[in-house]
Amino acid sequence: MFAYRKYREQNRRAPARRRSSALKKPFGAAERPFGLRPFPSTCGGFTLIELMVSMFILSLIMGGFIAALSTSEQSYARTELGSDMYENVRSVAELLAQEIGQAGLVSLPTTTLSAAVAASAAVQAVNVSQATSMYVGEQLLVDAGSASEELVTLTAVTSTTMSGVFQNAHASGAPVTVLGAYPSGIVPPGATDGSTSVAEPGKSVLNMYGDINGDGSLVYIRYTCDTSATPGTLTRSVTVITPGVNTINTAQTLLSTLIPNPGGTPCFQYTSYPVGTPSNTYVTNVGLTISVRSLTPDPQTQAYLTMTKSFLDLSPRNILAGFELGNAGLTTRLQAQPPNVSLY
Repeated sequence: MFAYRKYREQNRRAPARRRSSALKKPFGAAERPFGLRPFPSTCGGFTLIELMVSMFILSLIMGGFIAALSTSEQSYARTELGSDMYENVRSVAELLAQEIGQAGLVSLPTTTLSAAVAASAAVQAVNVSQATSMYVGEQLLVDAGSASEELVTLTAVTSTTMSGVFQNAHASGAPVTVLGAYPSGIVPPGATDGSTSVAEPGKSVLNMYGDINGDGSLVYIRYTCDTSATPGTLTRSVTVITPGVNTINTAQTLLSTLIPNPGGTPCFQYTSYPVGTPSNTYVTNVGLTISVRSLTPDPQTQAYLTMTKSFLDLSPRNILAGFELGNAGLTTRLQAQPPNVSLY
């Protein structure tokens, strides 16, 4: 009897012991059923064939991605080449349009007489506050707006004096100004050292002068378009017109990728008219045609990209004003060409 009770007591306490041992196990730990073994596929790696197939598929994906990226880069590079060509040509055209518009402008910095002038029928030298942009043959208006106002044609110029016939007396400090325009502000083709469409094979030249910068300084500008070699160049030189100085400054290169224009069209084209007696030839319109190529070949075709742009209505507004004066017979407002221009 006693043995039976002990056996029942042990059986009664067994579930509690099992619960106690279960609580001691780590959370999430699985208990493997007795008599069961794991399958090899649940703990083995990739086979060699699986790994090779995976690498092959990955290489195909990466190859397609790299090819697409390369094509995109080449397209971008091509677009950049075209954009650079356009920007360079546009910058040159804007500069030309601005300077052609200013060509032929007559002006002086603020200038006054530094001493009183007595009326005389003889040539006399007169002291002035400055002589910038003055030259022999220029017609200056002295004492404008007063009873002594007169137009004086210069016969000599130094850094501090101007010479001419002063028929009226003028007080010290009297203003000295200049009016009108230069008919040959765009030096006409056919003139001595004139502009040309084709001066020699592959070259076209544009010569202009006037107060190009609007600061009272008389300057001479020369553009030379040279496509005798490939690639050709477009250069520009700027020289302040100074009495007795007959050489121009060194030219700077604006474009170094020029190619000949289609059909042999020159870079510069001119529309000109003779007016008056003696006649002045007025260039009333300047055309510009420029062809350029890219700096480097196209990465897709390995050929240079090319572009041709034409600007056919670059108008010299000051020369047009002089043209109207000439048609009206107001020759006293038409200024003579500075002597230096024919010597540059």
